[in-house]
Amino acid sequence: IVTLHGAVVHDSGGYGMLGFGHEPGPVRDALAVRQVMANIMTGNVAQTRFVEALRREIGHSRCPPTGGGGDGESEPSSCPYDRFLCMNSGSEAMSVASRISDAHAKRVTDDDDEDDGGTLAGTGTTSGTRRRHAGKTKCVYVALERGFHGRTLVPASFSDSTRPHAERHLASFRGWDNLWAVPANDVDALRAAFVRAEAEGVFIQMVVIEPVQGEGEPGLAITREFYDEARRLTLEHDAFFVVDSIQAGLRAWGTLSIVDYPGFEDCAPPDMEAWSKALNAGQFPLSVLGLTERAASEYVVGLYGNTMTTNPRALDVACAVLGMVTLEVRQNVRVQGHNFVDDLLRLKEEFPDIITEVRGTGLLFSVELNPDRARSLGAGSAEERCRMQGVGIIHGGKNALRFTPHLCVTDLERELIVSTLRSVLTEIEAESKLSENNI
Repeated sequence: IVTLHGAVVHDSGGYGMLGFGHEPGPVRDALAVRQVMANIMTGNVAQTRFVEALRREIGHSRCPPTGGGGDGESEPSSCPYDRFLCMNSGSEAMSVASRISDAHAKRVTDDDDEDDGGTLAGTGTTSGTRRRHAGKTKCVYVALERGFHGRTLVPASFSDSTRPHAERHLASFRGWDNLWAVPANDVDALRAAFVRAEAEGVFIQMVVIEPVQGEGEPGLAITREFYDEARRLTLEHDAFFVVDSIQAGLRAWGTLSIVDYPGFEDCAPPDMEAWSKALNAGQFPLSVLGLTERAASEYVVGLYGNTMTTNPRALDVACAVLGMVTLEVRQNVRVQGHNFVDDLLRLKEEFPDIITEVRGTGLLFSVELNPDRARSLGAGSAEERCRMQGVGIIHGGKNALRFTPHLCVTDLERELIVSTLRSVLTEIEAESKLSENNI
């Protein structure tokens, strides 16, 4: 990109929307097609194309079910999601997920159960489950420490990394005790949350995780052990399990969904999973919430609505993006992600007093800085210095530099990014030593 002052900047930062670059040809072509307006109150063939594209992508690494694929039949899909809902932003997708879990929580905690057996119509909830939780007046979310899920009201309430800021400035957060945060990958802490809920008569309505953190600790991945335990506990206690892949989708492993991550190909799927960012190419607002049959059965007509949802133009953009995801792209994300982390770990050895940690999964990685030596944000920060030297990055974490280069990043570009960071850290180190000598 070129600034107003004529500076050339290699963009390697942002919130994960930089998938195939700023204006990839297929996305530009999709945007240029004549389209009806967003809300025409009828179905659109773009919806069919998009759902078919999602079903081809999600579950592509899993064994497909047997049968189907004969004459006149579509190929069987390994996609575990039964329905898809489209919104505009990642926060909105998480708002809808929380709304569905909220409706479920009300059904199972109401104490007016008149049915003595069987499954309550349309809800997938047994009356036995309702008797177990009936009368519980407090419902909470279990989320990860340093997790982030958006800034709309409810997602902000279970975003541990930014919740303190909301509590300082918003009256609605006063006394709102709806979040129990546990450390990422701490299985014992996760189990303890459910034990506590049983002891205190609290209903955990939803466990929400990022498969790879994008904001609080960028690049930190969830382990399979932690994931499996979250899935087991949520089913056992009739809570929903939601995966927020908004920043990690496509970027973390070159796959959209966690069910296709290496080592997760045979995992039991979450009840809901959300995507946005790279899927919409940063060009047209779109977020998607995938729902299993269990979650879809809890949706109530009229529970949510939006004028611009399932916009045909946005769906065409997403189809163009998914069409660009090849085996070569997936491999590049994984190989270059590994190479970036290796290069940054070597940089950590060069600057042990400045770099405290390197985290990364695919092309979502970060470098944590020693706050006594370097700042990641503000005037004179490492972030600003990198930009001034021609590499656009963004801060993240407590005091980290977050990198989200495009999915087809090359060896030469990787060398440019790492060498620029080395130059910036050398500059900071020299200034620090000069300051110490003056003292």
